[in-house]
Amino acid sequence: MVFAADLNSREMRGLERLSAIPLKAGVLMRSRGKPYVKVAGSFAPPNAEAMNLISAHLGGARSFSLDTADGRAFALAKPLPTLSENEQAALLLVYPKSAAMAPYRPMQLAISLIALAGLCAVVYATWRTSALITKPIARLDEAVRRLASGERAEAPVEGDDELARLAASFNHMANEIEEREKRITHLAFNDVLTGLPNRAMFQQQLDHHLRINEGVASSLALYCLDLDHFKAVNDTLGHPVGDTMLVAVAERLKVTAKGCFLARLGGDEFVILQFLAGDPRPIGELGRALIATVSKPLEIDGHRIVPSTSIGVAIAHEDGVDVDTLLRNADLALYRAKEAGRGVVAFFEEALNERAQARRQLENDLRRAIEQGELELYYQPLFDLGRNRIGSFEALLRWNHPERGMISPADFIPVAEDTGLIVPIGAWAMREACREATHWPEHVRIAVNVSSVQFHRPGLNEVILQALAASGLAPNRLEVEITESIFLEGSESTLKVLHGLRELGVRVALDDFGTGYSSLSYLQSFPFDKIKIDRSFIQNLLTRTGAVAVVRAIIDLAGALGMETTAEGVEETEQLSELRNQGCSSVQGFLFSRPVQAADVHVMLGDRTDQVGRRVA
Repeated sequence: MVFAADLNSREMRGLERLSAIPLKAGVLMRSRGKPYVKVAGSFAPPNAEAMNLISAHLGGARSFSLDTADGRAFALAKPLPTLSENEQAALLLVYPKSAAMAPYRPMQLAISLIALAGLCAVVYATWRTSALITKPIARLDEAVRRLASGERAEAPVEGDDELARLAASFNHMANEIEEREKRITHLAFNDVLTGLPNRAMFQQQLDHHLRINEGVASSLALYCLDLDHFKAVNDTLGHPVGDTMLVAVAERLKVTAKGCFLARLGGDEFVILQFLAGDPRPIGELGRALIATVSKPLEIDGHRIVPSTSIGVAIAHEDGVDVDTLLRNADLALYRAKEAGRGVVAFFEEALNERAQARRQLENDLRRAIEQGELELYYQPLFDLGRNRIGSFEALLRWNHPERGMISPADFIPVAEDTGLIVPIGAWAMREACREATHWPEHVRIAVNVSSVQFHRPGLNEVILQALAASGLAPNRLEVEITESIFLEGSESTLKVLHGLRELGVRVALDDFGTGYSSLSYLQSFPFDKIKIDRSFIQNLLTRTGAVAVVRAIIDLAGALGMETTAEGVEETEQLSELRNQGCSSVQGFLFSRPVQAADVHVMLGDRTDQVGRRVA
């Protein structure tokens, strides 16, 4: 038995109401081989594409999504049994998504509102966080730019987070850089030892004053001063004592030159700018006060030192209108003060500039003379009174200038010593004298003068040894003559060199004996082979009361110490007779011969020895 009912639209709506959810139901039919068509239901007929989709999901256990005339919907297709094998039927249930989601719209709205609020909160928090990060970074960036441009920069420190610590580290770095720049600036313009302004600061100060007072006469006096015999302090007592002495002198100068600009140029050289405000009367008074304050005794490491200073003064606009000229002229005045005996104040004069230019030209000519071989050795005989013959020759330096003729050694030797040219000149003279002496009889020695500059430069003993080795001259035929000035700078090192010469077998003679204040102490320090009595005693031998007694005392002293004596500057027969009577070992002077060239030495040794001997006898 089969029951059947007509499922029309009204029946389908009734079936729909049986569901708890708002479903729409419909029946689809098709004949075999044809597509489904809607035969009943409350929804619009599906289109061909939808029908194909329904056919594909017919009998499936899961719903599928279907586009309908009312919008997107959930769909479920189930086959229905039919009475005919040629027909197929299907039940299609449709649940619109809009209806399915309707109960959740308030929740969606709430979630959307919450999400929007969360997004706003995130945006705000991000903005706040960005502000907290970028603002300090921006401040740091601005501080870095100011620091790079040389300005003083400091970043504010807020809180204790990483950025605050970074700002604190930056501020510390900026302060360190500022302090370091201050130290660098201080070192660039101040002397490290004394703390006084240095040469750079002095030049700036002087240049500034000259520019703002251009054309104003006697607006400023420049004092250039250095310490007398400072090198001797360094050499004998050591550089630490010398540095302490410089610091003490600087402090004294600060007090005495209060109100003036004081600077240290280097070494023991100081400069003072005295601002005169148009009144020239104080010029020179300060110099005398400086000499008085510097000359007070000092106690340094148990050593009592009495410093002294010489001062040269140049006046702005009168003696120079620029820094270099004014400083050069003050230095020339200082050189004049040294020549005047040290411990005095000397003012610049134009004649000093002329002398300096002439001296500079002489120095240039002397350098050329060394290169071109213009220097020559002359030889003056020393007559041995005991053996009645020529016992030695003294080598004397001569310069025959191609334009000026013969230049006196008194003119060019000081220049050579000041410039250090005496060192190569002395080495050449030693080699040449030794070479020439090898052609003389073996009993004739050669005497060579050695400057104090040579003596205190390293390598003198090596120079002499090389000269002896190259020439083949016996060491005992070489006699080195020195003056007591070599003892003024380092007696210990001097004695070491002298003993080195003695070990080589070279004789050592003390020249110009009697002219220094401590010649006797030198005789106790070193056993010289000979002392040469200065010509000043010989010239007064016959005219000044007591001169004979002085010469006799020198000869007796030398004899007691086992030393020979040579009288210099013998020009009269009466002087020769008196010296013979006093027991002098040998004599030297124009009475016998002026200095002669090397070629004439052979003539003198061969033909004139007997004649000279008869003259002495």
